[in-house]
Order: sequence, then structure tokens, then C-alpha cells
Amino acid sequence: MTDPLGGRNGATNGATNGVEGAAGHGLPLFADISPSGPSPIGGAADAVDPAHAETILGDAPVLGLELDARYRVLAATLEPDADRHPDPDAPDRRVQLLAHPVSTFLVSVRQEGPDGRRLLEFPQEQLVDVVSAFDGARARGPLFGRAEPRPGSWGPAFSLQGRSSAPDGTGVTLTIQLAHDDLTLDLFARFDVLELKRPDGSALVA
Repeated sequence: MTDPLGGRNGATNGATNGVEGAAGHGLPLFADISPSGPSPIGGAADAVDPAHAETILGDAPVLGLELDARYRVLAATLEPDADRHPDPDAPDRRVQLLAHPVSTFLVSVRQEGPDGRRLLEFPQEQLVDVVSAFDGARARGPLFGRAEPRPGSWGPAFSLQGRSSAPDGTGVTLTIQLAHDDLTLDLFARFDVLELKRPDGSALVA
């Protein structure tokens, strides 16, 4: 997985164009996958309580999102306000949220246009560029503990979706909702372990 903490937000001049031209290439994820090899993330000892994570990350700008389907890891990079960060004087307040093992992953990206709203579909690998088009928009609403969206509530279909047949990854839910200009993004994930990392990879809280 490319570390989304490698850049401030990864936005490029072509990011929005990539979103606009992304329709028609949605890919199914987690098709009965099982991780192989050592996982690059920690374990239960590094787990953070979602309620505590909410106090840090709630309403924070979202700088990046990336999914590693091989290890069933979702990474999100957020930058909490100084008054929410455990170290308000930190020169770099970016936090990497790691959610694993992911069992359910749903993303809907819509764009408003002269002919109404349309669903944008894109390959999993393009999620990084799609999120950069939101230019660090703040997450809206609670991040943790929300129910899976009802069919049709985020549009007639999903831009990306996947479910694992493994029995784990069901204990915690994450919902990220972003809006910027004519774009709207909704993401839902179900998983077991939540970690928060500093830019240097060390645990933010435990």
C-alpha cells in the first residue's frame, strides 16, 4: 500500500479530470479473498476505541483514502484541528486511520451536472485520485457506529463495493461523507480493529 501520509493531500491538476472521466470502470472487491503473507499493520494491541477516535477525528479534513484489498486494510488520512489532537503543538497533525480486517466496503461518488446527478464508477486503484479531487473537505457526521446504508439511499448503485466471505471484520463501522463543489462521496466500511498512526508510523493513541 502506498502511504497516503507521503504527501499533504496528493491533489493534482488532473485529479478532477480523472473523476470526470472515471465512469464505467467499477470493479468488484473482496471476491472471497484471503490475505497471504505478513500483514503490514498491527493487531489488537494497537487497537483504539472508536469513541475516543471520534473525539480526535470528528469533522476533520480528509486528505486521502486508500484500500489494500490483499490485506483487507482501509487507510484514511485526516488532519484534526489542534484542539482535538492529542498533541496540539505537533508540527504535523496528520493522522493515518487504519481499519482492518475489512469485510464490507461501499463507496458512492456522485457528480451534479446540467442533466442532474450521475454516479461515477472507477477502478479501486483510482480511489486516491478521486479523493484528492475533494481538496481536503471535512468529514460530515459521525465517523463510527452508523448503520450500513440501505439499498438505493446513496444512489441506484455503488461506485465501488466489495464483501469478504471471511467471518471476521464485522465489529466496527466507519462512514465518511464528503462534499466539494459538484462532487459528493459516501464511504462505508465494516471491520474489527481501528488504529491511529502519526506521520512517522508510531501509534498516536492506544
